[in-house]
Amino acid sequence: MRLRTLNVIDTGLASGLLNQALDRHLLKRVGAGRAYGTLRFYRNTPAVSVGRHQALARELRLDYCRANGIEVVRRASGGGALYLDPGQLGFSLVVRSPRRWRNLTLARELQRASEAVARAMHSLGIAARATAPNDVEVDGRKIASVFVTHDGPALLVHGIVLLDADVRAMLEALRVPTEKLTADGLATARERLTTLAACLGGVPEPCAVKSALANALACGFGVRCGRESSATLRESVTLNQLEAERRIAARIGWDEDGADFLEALVRAPAATLRARARFSAGGERFACVEFAADAHVAPASCFTGLQDLLAELPVVLTTDAVGRWSRRHTVETVGFQAADIVRLLEQLADKQRLTQRHRFSTREANALMPYCADGVGGAEAVLRRASVMLVPYCTKPAWCKWRHRDGCTECGKCEVGDAYRLARGRNMQVTTITSYEHLVATLHAMKAGGVAAYIGMCCSDFFVKRYRAFAEAGMSAVLMDISGANCYELKQESAAYAGTFQAEARLDRDLLARVAALIPTAAARRGWATGE
Repeated sequence: MRLRTLNVIDTGLASGLLNQALDRHLLKRVGAGRAYGTLRFYRNTPAVSVGRHQALARELRLDYCRANGIEVVRRASGGGALYLDPGQLGFSLVVRSPRRWRNLTLARELQRASEAVARAMHSLGIAARATAPNDVEVDGRKIASVFVTHDGPALLVHGIVLLDADVRAMLEALRVPTEKLTADGLATARERLTTLAACLGGVPEPCAVKSALANALACGFGVRCGRESSATLRESVTLNQLEAERRIAARIGWDEDGADFLEALVRAPAATLRARARFSAGGERFACVEFAADAHVAPASCFTGLQDLLAELPVVLTTDAVGRWSRRHTVETVGFQAADIVRLLEQLADKQRLTQRHRFSTREANALMPYCADGVGGAEAVLRRASVMLVPYCTKPAWCKWRHRDGCTECGKCEVGDAYRLARGRNMQVTTITSYEHLVATLHAMKAGGVAAYIGMCCSDFFVKRYRAFAEAGMSAVLMDISGANCYELKQESAAYAGTFQAEARLDRDLLARVAALIPTAAARRGWATGE
């Protein structure tokens, strides 16, 4: 079979908006049959790139980006947020899919793309491997990421290779950059990433990297690449298209406009899923639901279709409606399932019940981060079984001699004493967590001791990043968000995890009291035990 030859073009250094517009422009041209395909290489001026379904305010430090002239762009593909700069080589393969590819799953397309980039790294002398769902790693450190999307018969495979990395700017711009757990706890940002410069002792010649990628992508996707041409595509993008990219980037904001939305979060094996909702009068129907996720999903319109489905849907019909919809539309998901969407919606409904039955404010309900080990039951059910309270040391005053020790004198000078008193009144064990390693060891000991559920406090960033620790513990929990000094906002997470963070976080005294009111008192527990 004769292979079609692709155009190979290097469009050089350009803004993130222009590069996204070029990807979208080429994808539409190929999808409409006006072109066969192109392999484009490029660089980006400083920008942050979010996935098609992500909420800006949950992924980025927008104030920092605005103050430092960092563009915000939204990819046509899914996946997580990236920081882009001239130290990375971008590539975009846009091609009309042969019929033999039409049955490939989205996961297989991502795997094929990742394996192609890994082969390119091997040809440069770097022992890289593809890691699901869409990264390329060297000894556990990311060196490249790839993404995939479709427009009809057209396929876009695009990504970045780290020639060098500005880790400081990355941590400043991204709110929750993904971390990996290691045997000893935390891998720092520099330990999570590597670059061609680090692997090869210097940045290789660009032509060598482009040639390696072109050959590997051509082999992986059954095409042939022509010689790189000097033709430019920049003139094909209009000012109107650039303005459209700005609007697309801002499409899912989730900042101050959502104060009256209840919000939920679920971590799946390879995706962080978020949803926010308003409820109709009485709370028995969803008035509207909005989704945001760092997920890979096909069709790309999946979440907007679900939003339409759920508008004015009775809450009790959620499970059946989502299941029927996903089967009817042949939805492909990578790293999560329809059941995770149901869990997300059930969490929203549970928070709505808290606002109605127990007069939690929307802000208070949103500050709760439940984890149900068995996947069923809401916050109230977890709290009825909770027998342990975990308090983070960073909520104790810096001057307190107990800050880095387990225990509290209940002197009345901070909210931690309130937490200890409330726990004691409900016959709960209280532990001050003094480091990340202490948290892991404590959770392990609790599980071994037969603890069914517990309550705790942490910032939402910690919950997202260290979700694996809570999941592996295998106990249900209700965690309360803390305010004030945040080690993630201050970029001091390594110190915080080691137990040496000096700034002070704050417990919400009113929220703590509302949560404690749902925990049975010591007398009630004794009554249950005696059958009274």
